[in-house]
Amino acid sequence: MPDTQAKVDALIRERLQLVLEAGVFGFASAQAAQVKLGEIDVKGVELDGEEDTKPTRSATATVTCYLTVDEGCCNIARNAHGGFLAWLVDHCSSLGLLALSGPGDRWTTSGVSTNLNLYYIGAAPVGTKLRIVTTVLQQGRVTGLLETRIEDDATGKLLVLGTHVKQDPQRPTFKAIKKDKAKL
Repeated sequence: MPDTQAKVDALIRERLQLVLEAGVFGFASAQAAQVKLGEIDVKGVELDGEEDTKPTRSATATVTCYLTVDEGCCNIARNAHGGFLAWLVDHCSSLGLLALSGPGDRWTTSGVSTNLNLYYIGAAPVGTKLRIVTTVLQQGRVTGLLETRIEDDATGKLLVLGTHVKQDPQRPTFKAIKKDKAKL
């Protein structure tokens, strides 16, 4: 039987990779296709059966992604545009929440942003390889708080520091839908 933590890590990596591959249409689709999944560090996540994971109340996750700045990400000065960097924080921070998703209807999507705050500290010119590191600071049943650091991968210099609050709105379960349909 394989190591339990290795199995948990593999299931989470597979889940996050599927999310990245599914998000390559619509807004910023060209850039979304370039985001590469890097390191994943989860603690307090257990196996739930053979093919799912279940976070404990004290579960933590740090997810790292990479992207190289190209012309499609840039402003007229050929630096990564602030709006693009905000999208990148939104896009990559959602992976942290999904790393801690559980069975049933808990965080089965990346939720809805309610607050996104960024500090722009340095420029990222065309060709800069970015390291995007998201840490889940708090994740409850409804609200998640994340911190994302965008760094120059070559130098380690901090370029953007962001915090992100997301809500996981209640969605009807199949059981509830079936029950409501029976009332009609």
